[in-house]
Amino acid sequence: MDRSDIITKEALLKLSKEELAEELAGFLEGLPYHQQKKWVAAHLPQYPQEQSSQVEGVELLGKIKDFCERSRSGEFVSWDDYDHYYGWDDSGDSEEFEEWIELFTDLMKSVMKLTLGGQHREAVEGYRLLFGILKEAGETTDILGNQGAPEDFIELNFAQAIKSYAVSLLQIEENLGLDAAIQEILSVAKDYRYCGGFTGLAEALDPKGRKRLKEILTGIVEEELRLEKRSCPHEVEGLIAIATAEKNDLEILSLKEKFASRNAIYLREVIAHYQEEKDWQAVARWARKGIEHFGYDGEYARALIEALDTLGDKLAAQEAHIAYFLKYPAAGEFSSLKQRSQSLSNWSGVFERLLASSTKESTGWPGRAGLRTRLLLAEGREKEALEEFHAGKGGKDLEEIKLIAKYAVARLSEGMDLTGYKKLLKHRERLKEEQGSLYDWLRLILKNPQDLRQEDYARLAASSYQMLVDEHLQSGKPSRAAPAAHYCAIVVEISRLMSCPDLWTNLLAHLKEAYHRKRLIWQNLRAEGIGVTP
Repeated sequence: MDRSDIITKEALLKLSKEELAEELAGFLEGLPYHQQKKWVAAHLPQYPQEQSSQVEGVELLGKIKDFCERSRSGEFVSWDDYDHYYGWDDSGDSEEFEEWIELFTDLMKSVMKLTLGGQHREAVEGYRLLFGILKEAGETTDILGNQGAPEDFIELNFAQAIKSYAVSLLQIEENLGLDAAIQEILSVAKDYRYCGGFTGLAEALDPKGRKRLKEILTGIVEEELRLEKRSCPHEVEGLIAIATAEKNDLEILSLKEKFASRNAIYLREVIAHYQEEKDWQAVARWARKGIEHFGYDGEYARALIEALDTLGDKLAAQEAHIAYFLKYPAAGEFSSLKQRSQSLSNWSGVFERLLASSTKESTGWPGRAGLRTRLLLAEGREKEALEEFHAGKGGKDLEEIKLIAKYAVARLSEGMDLTGYKKLLKHRERLKEEQGSLYDWLRLILKNPQDLRQEDYARLAASSYQMLVDEHLQSGKPSRAAPAAHYCAIVVEISRLMSCPDLWTNLLAHLKEAYHRKRLIWQNLRAEGIGVTP
C-alpha cells in the first residue's frame, strides 16, 4: 500500500505544532544516531551551534564505556561481499558501520572538549578507551566485520586529537613522569602516523619534551639500522615531525635523504625539493637512486630524463628514455623516444635495439604483450609484422591477437558506412574515445598507410577472432562463452559488410567440429541474435 493512502498532508496539517513536534521527536529518537545527525544537518543546521559546549566528564565516560561494550558485543558488525572477479561489493547495507563511525567521531570530539575545559583526568581516560577500541576495531573482525581500517572513514583531525591526548596526559604527569607520558602517547602516534600522529605528539611537547622524544626515537631507529632491516623505521616519521614542529627545514631534508632508499615517499619529496631548487645534478643523482632501489617507476625515470636533458647530456637522457620505455612501453613514450632519437640522427639503431629487446621471453607484464608486433606496426613495417604473426614467431599472446583483430577491423572499415553494423560501429567509437595502452597503440599505428586490400584485412580479422574464440572456449571456464559469442557476432557483421559469406561459414564449421558439445556457446550465439544450432 502506498504511504499516501495512510498519511496525507491534509491530515498532518490538522495537528498543532506542539503535537507535530512531539511526534517527530519520538520518531527521530527511534532512528540510529547517524540518521538522526543527517536529519538535523538537513533540517536544523543551526542546532549543533545552539547546544552548550559544556561537557560533563563523568557522564561522557559513561557513554564511552557503553559504546565500547556495545562494540565488543558485536552490535556494529557488518560484512561486505568480495567477488574474485568484480572486487568488493559495497552496495549492501553498512548502516552499522556508519553508526559506529559517527558515534566514535562525536565521542572523541567531546573528549577533546574535556581537554579544552581542563578536565584532564577524565579526558585521559576517554582517550585511552577510544583509541583502545579503535585499535581493536582495526585488528579484528569482531567489532566492525570486514569493513577495513575505520580510521580511513573517520572525519577527525587525528593530529589534533593526539595532541589533545598528550596535553591532558602531560598535565597529570606528576603521577607518570615525562618518559612514561611520552611512551604512552608514542604507541598511539605510531599506530596513526599516517594520520598525523607524530605531528600531534611533537606539537604538544615543549622543547625539553621534544628533546627527550628525539632521544627515544633516535635510539629505536639506530637499533633497527644496527639489525640491518631493509624497511624504513616508523619512528623516522616522528623525527621528521619534531623537525617540522621546530621549523628546521635542513633537518627535515637531511632525514628524508638519509632514509630515501628505504622510503619511496621521502625519495619523491627529496627529488621534488631539488627540482624546485633547479639543482639538476642532485635530481639526477636521486632519480638514479630511486631507479636502483624501487625500479623504473615513471616518476623517477622522468625526473632523470629531465635532469639529463637540462644538463645537456642528450645521449644519457636517450639511454634513460630507452630503459624506461622497455619497462613501460606506452605509445606516447614510443613517439617521444622516436622524436628524441631522430633529433640525434640515430633512430634506426635505437629501433633495432627496441626490437631485439621485445622478444616474448622479455615481456613481464600485460602492457608488454605483443610489443614486437606493436613496434613493427607503429614503424610502418606491416608486412613484416603480419608475417611474423602468422608464423607464430615467439608464440601468440592474447593481447597481441586482440591488437591484430582490432587493427584489421579498423583498416577494413576505413571510410565505409557502418550504419546497421552495431558491433563494428561500436568498435569505431571505442577507437576514437577509449583510453588505455591497446587503443593508444592502435591510434598511433593507424596513422601509417595501409598495405593490404580491405578483403585481406577482413580475412585477417576473421582468423584473429577465431583464435580469440578458441582461446576462450578452450579455457574450460563457462564465463568465457559470452565473449566468444561476441567475437563470432563481429565476424558475422564483417562477413555481411564485405559480402564474403565464407568468413562466417568457415568459422561456424569450425565451431560445429570443435565445440558441438559445448552447450553454452550455442546459447550465447542465440543471445547475440545468431540463430544456429550445433
